[in-house]
Amino acid sequence: MHLLIVVTGQWGQRIADHVRQTAPPDWEVCAWQGPTTIPAPLDDPAGFLHEYLQESLTAGLPQADLLLVLTESAGMTDLAPDLAHLCRASAVLVPVGRRLWAPPGLVRQVRQRLQAKGIACALPTPFCSLTPGEDQHPLIHDFGTRYGRPKVQCAIEERGCIHPQRIAACHAVREAPCGNTRYVASHLAGTAVDRAVEQAGLLQHYYPCWGGMDADPVHNTHTLLHIAATMSQKAVERALDNAGDRQR
Repeated sequence: MHLLIVVTGQWGQRIADHVRQTAPPDWEVCAWQGPTTIPAPLDDPAGFLHEYLQESLTAGLPQADLLLVLTESAGMTDLAPDLAHLCRASAVLVPVGRRLWAPPGLVRQVRQRLQAKGIACALPTPFCSLTPGEDQHPLIHDFGTRYGRPKVQCAIEERGCIHPQRIAACHAVREAPCGNTRYVASHLAGTAVDRAVEQAGLLQHYYPCWGGMDADPVHNTHTLLHIAATMSQKAVERALDNAGDRQR
């Protein structure tokens, strides 16, 4: 897979760095610095991109199979379809970390424009909610198998009578693209089983999670930060249930 990651700020850079460090060896991962100042409204996205490429002395946008646009502004979200066209991507991921960067109306427009170009897309909100499914484009499915909704495995050991069960080891099977899941899993060893889910939520914030802290209208006013933390906790809860079943 040729994966092109468009980065414009610290949130995106953090994710890009983690993906580049942990991607499977058969993935070719390239990061590209996108424009940080984009006029609003953007009347001519294609023209703006052409001018930016000329001014930045960039020979052209690297070609890719899968495009990952780590947007940190509504303007960059708006550019996603034109970026996909320029790099000849077959599929695009535009994760939403904060609703200000991708309001619901803009998300619908971007999805429609990509579909009109025949380009598959997913706009997971938040990014770590991406889950592989049978109806997805193969490239999005492959990415979502490795990065997205947290999935961990835990081993349980008996220790003492006050907290008889503790986590002996925990590792990420599918991790949040920012690396949060790996951090949570690596710090759960030795934690009492009856405290592990709560501890996972705390560790999620310690990393820290960069999910938006504003109430999200699409998710019944829950914040994206809260949604991300809940998914980490559910992942640990499921892993503990499975580990308990294996011991019976």
